[in-house]
Parts: sequence; C-alpha cells; structure tokens
Amino acid sequence: MIKETAGFLLKYFHIAEKVEKEQLEICQYGMEIILATLVNIGSVLLIGFLCNEWMASIVFLTGFVAIRKQSGGYHAGSYVTCNLSLILCYSVLLLLYHTTVKDFDWIGLAVVFLIHFLVWYFFMPVENENKPLTSLQKRKAKKYGFYLSAAYTMMSALCIGMKFQAGLMLSYTVILVDMLALVSVVKRRIAILCRKKIR
Repeated sequence: MIKETAGFLLKYFHIAEKVEKEQLEICQYGMEIILATLVNIGSVLLIGFLCNEWMASIVFLTGFVAIRKQSGGYHAGSYVTCNLSLILCYSVLLLLYHTTVKDFDWIGLAVVFLIHFLVWYFFMPVENENKPLTSLQKRKAKKYGFYLSAAYTMMSALCIGMKFQAGLMLSYTVILVDMLALVSVVKRRIAILCRKKIR
C-alpha cells in the first residue's frame, strides 16, 4: 500500500518524468519512508487521542524518535510489519504506563536508567544490516546517546518532582527502545549461530 501510494504521488507530482531511472528509485524510497513515518506518527497520536493520553503520545514520539536515531534497533521486514509493530508496542506501553505511572517513584527511575545505561554501554548502537556503521559513526552515536540519556534522566526526575505524569512516558519510552535493540541483537546472534551450524 505504501509503495503503491509513493509511486502514485511521484507520478502525480510529475517527478517520475523529471529524474533519471536511478534517481527515481531513490525518490521512490524517500517517499515510502516519509509515508511510513506519517502513518506511524498518525497511529500513535490517534491511539493517544482515543485513550485521552495525547500529551503522553507527544512525549513518546519526541523521545522515541530522538533516541532511536542514535540507538538503532529492531527493523521490520516490511512497512506493514513496521507500522503494526509500533502500534502494538505503543499500545502495550500505554497500558503499562496507565497501570504503573501512579506508583512510579525515584527508585523506579533509578532502576530504569541503570538498566538503560548498561544496555547502551554494552549493545548500542545496533546496526541496520542495510546501513552498516563505520567505527567513527558508532563512537558518535554512543556518545550522543549517552548525552541524550543523561538529559532524559534529568527530565524524568523533573517530571517526578513536578508531578507531571505524562512526562514519565519518557522513562517508559527509553525501556521500549532498549527492548527493541536487545531483540535485534538476539535476532542477529541467532542468525550468526545458524549460519555457523550450516557451514
């Protein structure tokens, strides 16, 4: 659906007629990414609106996009799987947030970010198989990720101090990114073991 819509938009705006074949593939891919991103953002905002948690949805999106850019992590095999995965992950996260946010305190915050910093130190960033990172890019991502994580820790602490419950979604978002990254790491290691056994 996203591929077809992207192709239609390229034709509609006469982009297909103005660029060479190699450039057209890049334009097609770029349009697909834009559409998939809009679907993801729209889905999260819609769920937040329906659950009367639109502020938590905005906090989630802001935190998720920023930290995921540095961390890498799980990549689905298709746009549909990607969209459904995000919808499912956010719905579960919102349910967890609803049931636990009132009991979230300084100890919870300390545990969340201790786990996060350990995961970040040992496993991040997680590379996408289609976009391998150079050692310099990995070092930069790890460094910026630590700065971002420190900022998130301070913001979450402020939220506890100011009793701003929606802001605590940031802590839950960090844990979700960690889990997605660990799923990706485990999946890759299983694939490597399977290849070794086949040989």
